[in-house]
Amino acid sequence: MRWLRSTSNRLHNLFRKNSVERQADQELRFHLEREVAQHISRGMSPEEARRGALLEFGGLEQFKEECREARGVNRIETLLADLRYGFRTLRKSPGFAAVSVLTLALGIGANTAIFSMVNALLLHPYNFRNLDSLVRVWEDRGIDQGYDARYIAPADADDLRSTNSIFEGLTTYRFQSFSLGAEGDAQPILGCRVSANFFDVLAVIPAAGRLFSAAEEQPGADQVAIVSYGLWQRRFGGDPQLLGKTISLNGRAYTIVGIMPRTFDYPVPVELWVPLSLAPAEKADRTQLSLSALARLKSGVSISQAGAVLANFSHRLQQQYPKTNASRSTTLLQLRKELYMFTLPLFLLLQAAAGFVLLLACANLANLVFARMIGRQREIALRTALGASRGRLGQLFLSETLLYSSAAGMVAIAASFASVRALRTSIPVGWTKWVPGWDGIRLDGSVLVFTVLAALGVGLFLGFATMLHTTRVERPTRLSRKPAPAV
Repeated sequence: MRWLRSTSNRLHNLFRKNSVERQADQELRFHLEREVAQHISRGMSPEEARRGALLEFGGLEQFKEECREARGVNRIETLLADLRYGFRTLRKSPGFAAVSVLTLALGIGANTAIFSMVNALLLHPYNFRNLDSLVRVWEDRGIDQGYDARYIAPADADDLRSTNSIFEGLTTYRFQSFSLGAEGDAQPILGCRVSANFFDVLAVIPAAGRLFSAAEEQPGADQVAIVSYGLWQRRFGGDPQLLGKTISLNGRAYTIVGIMPRTFDYPVPVELWVPLSLAPAEKADRTQLSLSALARLKSGVSISQAGAVLANFSHRLQQQYPKTNASRSTTLLQLRKELYMFTLPLFLLLQAAAGFVLLLACANLANLVFARMIGRQREIALRTALGASRGRLGQLFLSETLLYSSAAGMVAIAASFASVRALRTSIPVGWTKWVPGWDGIRLDGSVLVFTVLAALGVGLFLGFATMLHTTRVERPTRLSRKPAPAV
């Protein structure tokens, strides 16, 4: 709070400078006149009294300058003056300014475009509540065969769902292809049969309608469906009366009971969900690993704790069902990290390449700045001779580099909007449906913060490099005049 109050006072002193100066001048003159009156009362003449008072004050202008320093106004005014001087300097060299801004904009823009992909595909691939608590669960035989082989037996999943102490909920699902529509007008659709608690585990609600009930998991009661927002728009034209209508899936009639939000697309590229109804024999089966499983960890349960519980669960099943479970172990992996295996190496490489582009741009621009400094040696020497410290020179040149790095950041943001839009539209729609988070590639707040930080980082880097370069200028210790030759 003290810092906030101090900053508020400085801003008040800066933006109401004339009023503050008048008040300070009136106060100083009041104290001066009082000192003069005291000296006169001691027997001094008016002239001597005023002269003595001025000597005690040390000069009004000097005292005013000390007051300005105490208020912290001079530092802000100096910074603003440096920015104005830097702007005038760049305006006198439009070629250098244009090359500087465009060079940095290229490097910053490339990093912004790649980071927008990293942000969407790696950091925020799914728009789920508390994403880090969602885990994939599966059984393996000691060798993980990859994403496509991560399944669990239906009976083992039921045992885990009923006896676990680590999950808020566990749901199972299975992909299935459907033929949507009547014969002659059928359209192939990739759908998913899901447990009734599938959407509850993901913590999503439909945009319209309702979710599945537990009763609809029973064979014969499972002819209800939930459609994606995209399928609703594309196939049904966004019909507001779609709920309750009947559609044909693989020749069977299904009633549409819900429409999911625009942003929901799990598991990609599914566009339709129906209840997972298993016959009693399949539900009790332990021989086939036929279902995918997704769970949400309870609050406070870590991945390592959950892994230990699953190890004990696997050991118990191995003892109870040695014929089917002797070589199986149940494991889990965070849903977010599951995508890293496919996308992390690629995007790390792309981000590193964009980083090198920015470093190359900084190196080239640093050479231009150093070359430009050669033409300013006389200015630097003169400022040094007049008493400018290295810190004062550093602030001056840092202000200049921050000016064109900030301009480059704004150009990069404008160019990134176009580049991200072109990136999203350059890949066929059918491919993007298989990539979680692809539709989320955009310049959101975190990407803009990244761009601003990149621009400021570049400006600081070039500013400090310029400061180091200017230290080569010798600082004169005194200004002396050569003695006149003897006549």
